Amino acid sequence: MGAEGPPALTRVLAGAAVGVAVTDLRGRVLEANAAFAALLHLPAGELVGAGAGDLLSQGSPPGRGADPAGVLDGVVEDLLAGVAVVTTDLLVRRRDGTALRGQALCALSTTDDGDPVVVLQLVDTDQRGHHRPPGDHDPVTHLRSRAAVVADLTARLRTRDGLLGVVACDLDRFRVVNESLGHAVGDEVLVGVARRLVAGVRFGDVVARLGDDEFLVLLPGLADVEEAVDVAHRLTRGLAAPMLVDVPGGQQEIRCAVSTGLVVVDLRADCPAGPPLDAATLLRDANTALDAAKAAGGGCCRVFTGAMRERAVRRLTVENDLRRALEHGELRVHYQPVVALRDGHRTGFEALVRWDHPHRGLLLPGQFLDVAEECGLVTAIDAAVLDEALGFLVRHPGTRVAVNTSARRLDGTFATAVARGLRQRALSPSRLSVELLETSLVSGDAVTERELRDLARLGVPVLLDDFGTGYSALSYLRRLPVTGLKLDRSFVADLPDDPGSDRIAAAVVGLAGSFGLSSVCEGVETAAQAEHLAAQGWESAQGFHFGVPAPEERWFPRAAAGAGGGLARVPA
Repeated sequence: MGAEGPPALTRVLAGAAVGVAVTDLRGRVLEANAAFAALLHLPAGELVGAGAGDLLSQGSPPGRGADPAGVLDGVVEDLLAGVAVVTTDLLVRRRDGTALRGQALCALSTTDDGDPVVVLQLVDTDQRGHHRPPGDHDPVTHLRSRAAVVADLTARLRTRDGLLGVVACDLDRFRVVNESLGHAVGDEVLVGVARRLVAGVRFGDVVARLGDDEFLVLLPGLADVEEAVDVAHRLTRGLAAPMLVDVPGGQQEIRCAVSTGLVVVDLRADCPAGPPLDAATLLRDANTALDAAKAAGGGCCRVFTGAMRERAVRRLTVENDLRRALEHGELRVHYQPVVALRDGHRTGFEALVRWDHPHRGLLLPGQFLDVAEECGLVTAIDAAVLDEALGFLVRHPGTRVAVNTSARRLDGTFATAVARGLRQRALSPSRLSVELLETSLVSGDAVTERELRDLARLGVPVLLDDFGTGYSALSYLRRLPVTGLKLDRSFVADLPDDPGSDRIAAAVVGLAGSFGLSSVCEGVETAAQAEHLAAQGWESAQGFHFGVPAPEERWFPRAAAGAGGGLARVPA
């Protein structure tokens, strides 16, 4: 852009595959890249200094007349009024007598000196609709398609020139929009997202839609990694703002945040040689970073690191092994006794899943349940543990057992499955209890609440596990049919000597008493802890002091002969 333009724009314009021009607010062209010049059949040098009104005619937005300069004037008015991106149809008169029917996406930027400029990205709509390969552009957003952007990325990797960033973007909770408002509104949201992404990138960057709610941004000609991070954060912030969409009867505000994953590679010829670069590898790494952003709660950006790849490989290994474990019956149920603190007699057991891995030995839940949650296998595990626990109750009349269930399992079918299992085995519902983390209730999901009420009507007690480690909101204790609280082991470990833990334990047991709830404390490892908790008023406890989780035959040597506590094979 010479002395007047921003060097950053000059750098990216030169390599951009789309037609981009920069004008001042009066419509004078300050710079145009080779792709823009090719669309006009002119050398780029002849565009600089020309008036946009000499290049544009017809296709003015409604109400702005046919004056060529009026087209840009109206666009500038909208941009200065705060519109992020203005889209307008144009008819560009070429010197050779031909005409280009196109669509322009215009946005404001500034030079290094702070002077405002208009950046115009030009798309040949005739080519887009007829002469380009069918898969070149996404039909909904008119962004580049997956095939086109992968081809573009592959070509850029062969240049071995400068830093290149790849940003994978995924909309958070977009499925809710489609399911509640319909696909027509969903498409409108996608178009709005596309416009915001185009407005948020540098000029010359490439924005593509990969499919569904997935987008990709290529950032060529980066000065450094920080520049790429700035763009990714700008995209995240830009999509966090509410969006108005047309719905029957008016408009509705939609909030559709985006999670982003960024990977940056150095393509310079003099950079240290590394593994061969290909588009598939970069897309994989960007998506790995995207997964990390989603795991962090969404609506944020994460930059790819080698450690992420190692974690992803480990996760995939665990997932594959876990599917095999379900199919081959490698999961086991161990039982830990729960005792009454007033006299030490055993009141029941908690059923705890274990994985008898053929190479790694016996694995605890913390070593695989998070992966099971992510890949959707936890529902099958919960169902298998429930089935085994019900069999345990049949084999040992007079005992009680508690099973843990995940929030994912409370999908509207859990209470029905519990009722069916109890009925088939002629078991009293009071002999089974269900434990779930208090964080499962925070979202206020209607299906979850309905499941809890169905369990209550059935007569199955529901306890909040690890109480005190989450939100500990009192509203759901008042509103929902919870029957008991379990104090997390972290508040028991330092008893009886730690005053802070002592106050928390006393407060929670007092809370349970005020709400008429049963009280159980976990992680009791010493007699001193048991005596202290009993003095505070805790009803029951479990922990190594009373017995470690063990196979069924440890507690019922004769009756469990042949039972084994193994879970039935489950198709994964």
